Amino acid sequence: MKLTKQKDQDEGNLNEIRIEINDSSSTHNNNFAITIKSKKTDVDLLLPMAKQWVVEHKQKSWLEK
Repeated sequence: MKLTKQKDQDEGNLNEIRIEINDSSSTHNNNFAITIKSKKTDVDLLLPMAKQWVVEHKQKSWLEK
């Protein structure tokens, strides 16, 4: 899992969280990513939202199989 926590100076102090999951093999490809950006919310508050999305996304993908 790749987790990026940064302030993007080009977008006016935009707080950004990006999580990328690279889960693939010769039989499956379950790669996905989420990016959450906010000008007002601190990255420390964005991270739990992103983590919750990952948990829900993985649960949903398992139910579809």
